[in-house]
Amino acid sequence: MRPSAKGWCPGAYAPMTSGDGLIVRLRPRLSRLSLHQALDICDLAERHGTGVIEVTSKANLQLRGIKRDQYKDILDSLLALGLLDETAEIESRRNIIIAPDWEQGCLSQAIAKEFYERLPELPELPAKFSFALDVGKTRRLAAISSDIRIEQSENGAVLVCADSAEKGLTVAPSNAITAAIKLAHWFANTGGNDRKRMQAHLQTQILPDEWQTQARTSHDAPIAPGRSDIGFVLGVPLGQTDSKHLRQLLLSHTPNGIRLTPWRGLIFEGIYNITTPHFIINHTDTLLTVQACPGAPSCKSATVETRNLARALAGQTNGVLHVSGCSKGCAHPKAADITLVGENGQFSLIKKGCSWDNPSRRGLSAEEILNSTDVL
Repeated sequence: MRPSAKGWCPGAYAPMTSGDGLIVRLRPRLSRLSLHQALDICDLAERHGTGVIEVTSKANLQLRGIKRDQYKDILDSLLALGLLDETAEIESRRNIIIAPDWEQGCLSQAIAKEFYERLPELPELPAKFSFALDVGKTRRLAAISSDIRIEQSENGAVLVCADSAEKGLTVAPSNAITAAIKLAHWFANTGGNDRKRMQAHLQTQILPDEWQTQARTSHDAPIAPGRSDIGFVLGVPLGQTDSKHLRQLLLSHTPNGIRLTPWRGLIFEGIYNITTPHFIINHTDTLLTVQACPGAPSCKSATVETRNLARALAGQTNGVLHVSGCSKGCAHPKAADITLVGENGQFSLIKKGCSWDNPSRRGLSAEEILNSTDVL
């Protein structure tokens, strides 16, 4: 069983304390920043924190190491940039992941804007409960963790679906948000808040037939690094970058805007060719199959350094490699082909499992893992 992780995610109004200071998470609307906003975020990250910026699997942005006595200054600056909701309550409800290849005037944009306006209609939900908006020409978010999904069926109909259910409810586009809010109320009214996530709730609660009228498509096409129709897609190695590197790239290319992706990446709008050693620019890069949390000393729960080891091991294993500072597995809360878990300053090895599963080996040092031919 997975050990207890934080029951909430950091936000701007509710920062999380970590080993390197406060973590402040931003949820840009439509997962998009203007060039001006992105440059100012780089400045804020350096002025008030360590300069470390993270892109999360929810397509959010995190500033790490924010000094506690400068936290109010960060809030004031983010409000001035138009990156915060008016209240903490609304911000906490705006857990909406949108497929990043939306176009101006498209259905995704219209549904998202309506959802932002109707957030007060949602019931009280668990902090990690989220919505996926995936109604573009191609389904993108099937593998992204979410609880209620608005997506398209094979015949192009709009569906509102409970996560893990094989079918969804067909709705007119204008009724999509009303249906999603109704499903959220069903979840809350049937005890879902105790189970925290929709998938877990459906293991003990039967979903009403009205929510299972149309089969969902099995197609899924995540957006990989490289050239795309809307701009160049950059992978952020292990989800973390330095503000100096990001600022340099922004100033040298001046994109129309920057979109965040739930694959821990960035899209530079209107830019179609980028060469940089600090980001992933090719879909074959071996770092794309590696997951790692911040590790020690950035995280108080971790007993080992993770990122240097993860980078060194990239391409040396088959399938997904997960290096976790502790057994909570925050960076990759599901099974991986190889998982290395920090335990009392050393690593445990788990094959084809999660970070909280029983390991096949314990007490491994980073040096032993790197130098041995039979560990992995």
